[in-house]
Amino acid sequence: MLINTILILFLNNNQLQLGIPSSQTFRDSENLFKTFSAKPRSVNNHNRIKVVTHSVGSSITAVDDAEKALLSIEDAEELVVCVDEGHVKTTEGQRSIEALTSVIYHPESLTSNKKGTRNTLSSKSCAASVKDDDQKEIINNTIVAALKQGLTPNTHICDGATNCWNVVEGLRSLSGGMTCILDWFHIAMKMQNIALPEKEKSKFIRIKWHLWRGNTEATITRLQQLMATVKSKKSVGKIEKFKNYIQNNVARIVNYRERKKKRLIFTSNLAESTVESLTNQRCKGQKHMRWSREGLNPILQLRAKIHTDDWDNKWRVIILNSAL
Repeated sequence: MLINTILILFLNNNQLQLGIPSSQTFRDSENLFKTFSAKPRSVNNHNRIKVVTHSVGSSITAVDDAEKALLSIEDAEELVVCVDEGHVKTTEGQRSIEALTSVIYHPESLTSNKKGTRNTLSSKSCAASVKDDDQKEIINNTIVAALKQGLTPNTHICDGATNCWNVVEGLRSLSGGMTCILDWFHIAMKMQNIALPEKEKSKFIRIKWHLWRGNTEATITRLQQLMATVKSKKSVGKIEKFKNYIQNNVARIVNYRERKKKRLIFTSNLAESTVESLTNQRCKGQKHMRWSREGLNPILQLRAKIHTDDWDNKWRVIILNSAL
């Protein structure tokens, strides 16, 4: 009984040591633990916290690989896969490195608030990687995350990805079909970032009307006409870049208006908060930290696991595995 109690206390302390440093700096985490304990403890020094975090984060992929063949979950008829990328400041001789993240969930996991707006995911699985390995780890982790949500050869996948198509394509052979959709959220953001005079702006809004209905031919024609009337070279360059973006993704542009009417997935903005929390804390924006791939990847693995709904059931196995 005493041994079991000591083991549970050890595991709970390690779970706390993992949750906080996944979002705080290691030194800030040390100060928080000092406050919790009401005194400094050597086990909670920032270097020890760093070692534990990296050890556990590095072991997660191995645990997931071992579980892959043993997964037995109710088959899913349809899954939504949202893949996104973020750029993180690096120490590796370049300005930034690319972090890839994916969120997988059942369409029925979208829950509504009192106003009837679908804005909450009740269940999801997450994956992440910053490794420079031709996307092998992120594809493998995304497959594991999809299997945890019930992926089978009978499952249809609706993809809300931006341009991270290789990751999603890694699921094609394991599913019964796939609908690839260029995320409307990102289309709208790209259009919003193109500043135009009032006269041209009204024409640009009309172009958005065509695009919302999936009419890519009219969209491209109108963009070409708009480029001929805009005087600013900078604005012309932005419009041309957007036109190329649409042309390169014609096969993935759908009738967003029709899908919204039928309450079908057409954007990944519902998963956006999860994606942001995986890469932004301590990594992006005004943060001064710079990362190596080796230092950041274990933290991303840990964050992805914490944001996945089976974390409460699996953290003990992961911690014990990392101690072996």
